[in-house]
Amino acid sequence: MIRVLVKQGRGLFVVVALLAIAVAACSSGGSSATASNAPGNGGTNQPGASGGTGFASGLSTNLNTLDSYKFSWSVMGTDSSAPSDTGSGGSITGTVINKPTKASLVNYFGGAVYITIGTDQWISTDNGTTWMVSPTTVPVDTFLPTSNYGVYFDAFAQTYKQVGGTESKNGVDCFHFQGDLSALQGLFATYGGVANMHADIWVAKNGNYPVSGAFGFSYAAGTNAGSYGYQFDITNINDSANKVEKPTNVTALPS
Repeated sequence: MIRVLVKQGRGLFVVVALLAIAVAACSSGGSSATASNAPGNGGTNQPGASGGTGFASGLSTNLNTLDSYKFSWSVMGTDSSAPSDTGSGGSITGTVINKPTKASLVNYFGGAVYITIGTDQWISTDNGTTWMVSPTTVPVDTFLPTSNYGVYFDAFAQTYKQVGGTESKNGVDCFHFQGDLSALQGLFATYGGVANMHADIWVAKNGNYPVSGAFGFSYAAGTNAGSYGYQFDITNINDSANKVEKPTNVTALPS
């Protein structure tokens, strides 16, 4: 079972996803996707016509080949059996620079902002007004969309089908895939009453990197009911305006 920490207002809520994703993926063979038309896998039925099935796993690593990009992702959920442990709203946003020097700016649910340039890191708790050197380097890679992508999309890649031809998403020509809802609902049948499920992902035609995705559903199991959703967007691909710079208003730590 997956638990995701979400900051909302002044409190932290634990969103209980009610997705035994690791178990479901392994039991269904979903941890690897080898569909013949998956982008970039050299299959004989490459995307470009509707009705294709699946996409290759591991496409999120192709984001590392971009010069830079901006991102946002959010997770939300409700669970009537444990209302104190659920929450919704808020998102993690930021900018990633891959070249020439690895750098990132990450706004963590509006509570803390991290700037990382090479091995140096700074943190702000007042939305960038003041900064201090991070006393312990936080592995902000765990806050990037590449961290969660595999859990929500790679694990079920074989259940997706390509729809239509190409579509523009976030200014990028993409192949659009939708999850086979009957197959996905079957994976989560043990929770009972799964409904309103949606599973969409857009993959860049050139570069084979994920551009946008959304995965969610509602459920009603006995007296318990709730909903769960996750979505991400990659924007401003290789935009020259994407910059991550060392902050100037840095408060020295006591020594």
